[in-house]
Amino acid sequence: MLDTYRSVFRTSGTAAFCAAGFIMRMPIAMYPIGLVLIVSSRDGRYGFAGVLSAIYVVANGVGNPALARVSDRLGQRRLLVVASLVHALAAVALAACFQAGWPDWTLIAPTAIVGFAFLSVGSLVRARWSFVLADRPELSTAYSLESTLDEVIFVLGPLVATVIATQVDPVLVLYVAAVLVLCGALWLAGRRDSEPPAEHADAARRRPAVLEPGMPLLTAFAAAMGMIFASAEVTIVAFCGQHGHRGLSGAVLACLALGSATSGFLYGARRWRADLLDRFRLQALLFGLLPLLFLAAVNIGVLAACAFVVGAGIAPTLTTAFGLIERIVPAASLTEGLAWLITGLSVGYGAGAALVGRIADTHGARTAFGVTIAAGVLMAGLAVVAHRRLRMTASKPVTVG
Repeated sequence: MLDTYRSVFRTSGTAAFCAAGFIMRMPIAMYPIGLVLIVSSRDGRYGFAGVLSAIYVVANGVGNPALARVSDRLGQRRLLVVASLVHALAAVALAACFQAGWPDWTLIAPTAIVGFAFLSVGSLVRARWSFVLADRPELSTAYSLESTLDEVIFVLGPLVATVIATQVDPVLVLYVAAVLVLCGALWLAGRRDSEPPAEHADAARRRPAVLEPGMPLLTAFAAAMGMIFASAEVTIVAFCGQHGHRGLSGAVLACLALGSATSGFLYGARRWRADLLDRFRLQALLFGLLPLLFLAAVNIGVLAACAFVVGAGIAPTLTTAFGLIERIVPAASLTEGLAWLITGLSVGYGAGAALVGRIADTHGARTAFGVTIAAGVLMAGLAVVAHRRLRMTASKPVTVG
């Protein structure tokens, strides 16, 4: 099993850019729960906490494809340091607003800048994998590895953010996240050996990646998936708080991510012969039904077990979705295409977080899980439609040998 993963690191430089990307995107899992914990620590409510988290995620969703298009045109190195510096300064400004006790409306602008300027690290790293492996069979394993690392981040990130917020100072989460982004960006920018070539003039004339056949449906699919993530995460935090165990929310969220990391590791270790498009549909249907398990949660322990099982559906579904984009979008627009999937996740996350926080406040966490279930059904339906459309219109094969 491990030989499959060793094969992706035989190319020089891959371990370094993979590690740099891991560090830089750790705050992805820290910011949303960190904002919820910071705001809720001020008044004990989750309504505005969900709204602020949504503002961050939606701004990130808007910034991802815009900055990714610039990256495809000018190269990653020229964007990494500048954008990350803006991001870090905005995070420090947001922390200062919290510490000064300024009113809620003053938090909106710096939160939006933090989200917009946070580059789509997963897209940058996956584009590097696509460049160095150049359509080799190991590329599918590399994508699975990245999905697994994403989930490892969502195991560690919420735990780190929760410990810092509950045991030290909630605002410190923002400072730690800013440092991680800067360190990872500087390291990744220095790995020029794996940087995909810039396209310069050609990129200016290309149509946006989101207009490629199948991309609008996959972006909408990702938005529904993002709603699952947000509604589950915010409701888990609310469930733990309403049951008197707010400090355990990070551990329960870690179970969600641990389930995904486990399935992603096992998925990537296997060489799949089945059609990628068919696997995408099957995995989306299974993952779409899993949120029903949350209705069985009667205490924190059962909730953690349900979160692990639900999480097991995440990584395989994301891996196949990223694989489809690698085949749909031209190589010169790959970073932008990958970013659009992450944008869909972000927009859906923002919508879900804004909606579910108020439901959890008003009707309780159990009712709020209904949003997660509805988002799962929507995601599964969009996957079926996307499968049919891509089967009809795809001009190149979507199988992995």
